[in-house]
Amino acid sequence: MQYPKRLLNDVLWNFKSKRYSLQSEFITAVLTYNENIFGEDFEFNKDQKILESSKVVIQYSYWDEEKEDDIEPDFLLTADNGEFFTKGELLYKTHNELHEKLQNQDGSFFEGFLLWEGENPNHPEVPLYFTMLGS
Repeated sequence: MQYPKRLLNDVLWNFKSKRYSLQSEFITAVLTYNENIFGEDFEFNKDQKILESSKVVIQYSYWDEEKEDDIEPDFLLTADNGEFFTKGELLYKTHNELHEKLQNQDGSFFEGFLLWEGENPNHPEVPLYFTMLGS
């Protein structure tokens, strides 16, 4: 199956923000954050289908002080509807997975997802996206 090479590269976010228990609260924070940067013309359709897959593996990197090395863990997400991810759901679930590890990192600013086009041995039929982070 063909998956988009890039996802959500039109949305800015900082993973240092708190963990959110409600997706609606998170979406309000994302809208406010982006409107403060882009102005009130910013549009974010949280319900827009962006990934035709019931599961996705998300990889990211962070600096581990103890190991003095860059670590690149990944995690598996499952779509609530069992069919596809929406913009809001994918960013919300990713935020809640990443925020704790990225709280004390310089590179905590979200710049989108980039599809890994190589083989994913742990989940061969599941798309893998790398989280693009900036400082």
